[in-house]
Amino acid sequence: MRKLIIASVLTVAICFTCNAQVIFDSNFESGSLGGTVLIDSMNFCVSPGDTVQHLSYLIKGSFDPVNPIDTTLAASAAWYYFSMSGVKGKQVYLTFEDCGTHRSMYSYDNVTWQHFDMNEAPRQKVDKRFKHDTVYFALYVPYTYSYLQKRFASWTSREGTTLDTIGYSFEHRPLQMLHVTDPSIPQNKKAVIWIQGRQHTSETPGSWMLDGLIESLTSDTDQGRALRQQIDAYILPFTNPDGVVNGLSRSNMTGVNQEINFGRSDDSTVVEVKAIKAMFEKLTADRPVDVMINSHSQHADHATFWMHTGRSTTYDFLRRQWVLTGLTCCFNDYITPTDMLFSSPAPRYPEGWFWSHTGDRTLAITIETPYTCYSRNRDGEWTSNDNLRVLGERLLQATAEYLEISTPDRIIVETPDNISSDWTPIDLNQETYMGRDGWKAIRKGAKVIYSLQNLGKGEYEIYRYIPGKNIEPPEGKDNIVSEETGPLGWVKEATYTQRRDGRFKYVYRAKQEGDPADALLLIRK
Repeated sequence: MRKLIIASVLTVAICFTCNAQVIFDSNFESGSLGGTVLIDSMNFCVSPGDTVQHLSYLIKGSFDPVNPIDTTLAASAAWYYFSMSGVKGKQVYLTFEDCGTHRSMYSYDNVTWQHFDMNEAPRQKVDKRFKHDTVYFALYVPYTYSYLQKRFASWTSREGTTLDTIGYSFEHRPLQMLHVTDPSIPQNKKAVIWIQGRQHTSETPGSWMLDGLIESLTSDTDQGRALRQQIDAYILPFTNPDGVVNGLSRSNMTGVNQEINFGRSDDSTVVEVKAIKAMFEKLTADRPVDVMINSHSQHADHATFWMHTGRSTTYDFLRRQWVLTGLTCCFNDYITPTDMLFSSPAPRYPEGWFWSHTGDRTLAITIETPYTCYSRNRDGEWTSNDNLRVLGERLLQATAEYLEISTPDRIIVETPDNISSDWTPIDLNQETYMGRDGWKAIRKGAKVIYSLQNLGKGEYEIYRYIPGKNIEPPEGKDNIVSEETGPLGWVKEATYTQRRDGRFKYVYRAKQEGDPADALLLIRK
């Protein structure tokens, strides 16, 4: 599967001929290259004393093994990661036959990576003059098995973080699961979440996002400690370690796409999926998992959640999905409500397993990061390890907010139970609400009093949860990109000073009929 390819070419110049040698190599961890074909080679005299060699290659992808279970499913060659040596000062043209995005990635040292400029790398093309003799190419920055082991060593040195093995892959690599929680707090007093990644091993941006989430959850900060006291987190960063090590795209070493193997009988279920399903059964034996997040990446120019339609689940389930996804859209520039995609829960997927076993008691959902840019804005910010980590941190915060979990600097205040008759319940078939309930004013000036027994003194920003539409696309469509969803999340209301430690009281009066009353978020300044 890995190849070292030496391309000896006869180069035709305007004034002279010479021999040149270019070496392609993918013989390293996660490397992937199917083959190369020299299309053309020529020297051009750009100016006196400046002759540039132009080399053009067709790059063939390395296909996954043939799937022995889903025989009609075409093998994928989505991932590439290889080096090219002997290219300093040369103009190189690459055409990727089987895969590619615009502005894919390159590195001169296999450590520091950057996107090509758009004019250098439109979709499935590269056209660039290189400054160094060796250059590495990848669909996106690799996140390797070896790198994950280094991260495990860092994370497990921290309080409340352990590493367990829940089974073994086809090539007998451990399926390594982080368990992150404060063991001094009884488990039944905490929310349970399951997070997994890299079913499809080409989707490395999702690993960088999970890296940020795990870093935040395990951190020695007030927020990290508070989250561990209230969350029992089980995280499987690599569900397909063999595929990662061997540079596969979407399958494991037997050719099976694990993502669609969860509904199979035991005699056609791969060992990796058997181990994961056994862990699901163990976690849900006494109570459902509260939130399940399945991390992926997609070639579209936006991040998204794959949400399940209300008509295929329930409209309360659709509402709760909108709460989590809408909250994730707050306080970051990398995902918006109109980026969402929709489907029905299918038993073959891990989310389908939860729907079949725990129904709407588990919010099971997939998030997809892009390889390219965010919210279809090619003139805006493009993916980087840093902003993917930021997206992971926000996903963790949003999950905590969805679960109504407070930390010292981010405090949730739910709508009071004793709300007056000036308010009427929000209809979940029309709009979202956060937590137990949400309300709409039947007249301007309707009053609601929010309170907490204890709030530390200091300056706070107060945000109100503003409902958006509880909507889904019509039959036959999977997106609402042209719809107006409403805010679906936090909108700043006021700045507030708590002058001393003690009781918090905040009076809100409806600005107009139909004004919502829902949860507040206090962020310490």
